[in-house]
Amino acid sequence: MTEQPHKQRTQTRNAPLHKRQKQLHATLSDELREEYDTRRTRVNAGDTVEVMRGDHAGEEGEVIRAILEDGTIHVEDVTIETADGEEVPRPLDPSNVRITELDLEDERREARLEGDNE
Repeated sequence: MTEQPHKQRTQTRNAPLHKRQKQLHATLSDELREEYDTRRTRVNAGDTVEVMRGDHAGEEGEVIRAILEDGTIHVEDVTIETADGEEVPRPLDPSNVRITELDLEDERREARLEGDNE
C-alpha cells in the first residue's frame, strides 16, 4: 500500500463495489458489541443509527439508503434545505454514526453476525 495521499484517494475512488462495502462500516453500540462480539459492521437500509458528529449530532433515525457508489448513507429526519426550499436527505459518512439497532431480516447477515461470536 502506498503512503502517498493522492494515490490512496485515487484507489478509494476507483475501488470496485465489492471493496467499497468496507467503506460503509460503522461502529456498534455497547450492547450490540457485547451481544455479537464485534466492533463494527456494515450499515444497511433499515438499521437504526445515532449521529455522532456534525450539525445533527445526537439525533437517532432509521437508515433510508446506503449508497455504495459514493460511500454515504441517508438517515430519516436528517435533512438539509435546498436553495428552492425543498428538504432533501443529507448524505452522512458512516464513520460519523453509531448503529444502535440492526435490521436482521436478512438471514445471511444474521448468520454472519452470529458466526463472529462463536
